[in-house]
Amino acid sequence: MKHNYISLSTLLSTDIFTTRVATRSVLMDPSDGLDKARLKGQHVPSREVNQPTVSIAAKNSYANALCSFPISLHTPNTMDARQYKELVQAKQTTHNGVPAVLFKASDYYGIMAAECRFTIIGRFVKPRPQIDKIRSKFKEMVTIKGSTKIGVYDNFNVFLDFTNEEDFNTVWFKRVIEIEEQQMWLQKWTPNFKPEEDLPIAPVWVLLPKLPFHMHTWQYIKQIVSSVGTPLEMDQATKSRTRPSMAKVKVEIDLLKPQPESVYVGLIHENSPQTGFTQKLEYEGIPKYCKHCKKLGHAIANCRVLERKKAIEQ
Repeated sequence: MKHNYISLSTLLSTDIFTTRVATRSVLMDPSDGLDKARLKGQHVPSREVNQPTVSIAAKNSYANALCSFPISLHTPNTMDARQYKELVQAKQTTHNGVPAVLFKASDYYGIMAAECRFTIIGRFVKPRPQIDKIRSKFKEMVTIKGSTKIGVYDNFNVFLDFTNEEDFNTVWFKRVIEIEEQQMWLQKWTPNFKPEEDLPIAPVWVLLPKLPFHMHTWQYIKQIVSSVGTPLEMDQATKSRTRPSMAKVKVEIDLLKPQPESVYVGLIHENSPQTGFTQKLEYEGIPKYCKHCKKLGHAIANCRVLERKKAIEQ
């Protein structure tokens, strides 16, 4: 079998380790450069790297460190995982008089981060149950195709490591699992994980009421909701085209950004002015996120940490 390998210069180029920039309006005149349909997951195939992008290295804050490795490590058309890892070469030096190891930021957020691309963090508000109870309850409640390893990080966090993207999405889409009468909040692992903070990224359902029925197709819908966040999948009724009154799609959104209430869908005509319509957007179950303590579950208006801080200052 002939293998097509990717050159080192291509792999380490700034366009490889990037995220897509969403646009506010959609003109329904798709070009050949648009990415192919993805029914599930955040993985972006390598053929999509020509999309408008911004460098992850320039946006490596905690909230923006969602860096799914863009090249599959499990297909015969790419180098295997071991070969990718061997491309990472750190520089040995010193820093403030102590030994130092310097990695390229593109490696840290790209090849190295790909190691944990199927890892989910399970976070408890109160001290977690015993790990054996978490493992047994998870196995009882969740059905997956592959396997998972659940390990302890600290008294409040556990890591769930999956073997495939489908299982990863199945669990992450649940957002919350109740174990031993405690809620375990689920969030993506990122290279900038901090145990004291929750990632302000969550999958939510976006509803498109009265969307023209001929547009109830993944290739079109994912472009319409791209201004909201990263499209993940359509619900079953939209896939099977059994609910013509509304389309419904799961989108990964940034809770720190305002969600648009509508998107303009424009139609480009060859010999007449542009026409179009405003598509209403509705949201189901957007979780609350506190910008002060950086925790899920409450808004800043109900933040006890902030209230205590104000009381002390008075």
